[in-house]
Amino acid sequence: MGVVFLIVVGGTLGWLAAIVMRAESGPEMLRNGVAGVAGALLAGLGVSPLLGQGSLLYGAYDVAALVISLLGSAALLLAVNLPRLREQR
Repeated sequence: MGVVFLIVVGGTLGWLAAIVMRAESGPEMLRNGVAGVAGALLAGLGVSPLLGQGSLLYGAYDVAALVISLLGSAALLLAVNLPRLREQR
């Protein structure tokens, strides 16, 4: 159940991070969704327990762990979209 929750929450947080990063245009939406889910999963599973927050995998659903997942999504989306942002200059 924890893995399913992480995928759903990761998808939602990836979508929210795409809105925050204003990276929600046309064909890049799938790439942004995958990057958002990956960032949320990496941050929720790896970074959150290292910072002393509960792991989302084991059912510790607290706000701090979700915020860390959102920041992980935003960071990975920024890294993925950085080449596109450089091309626009």
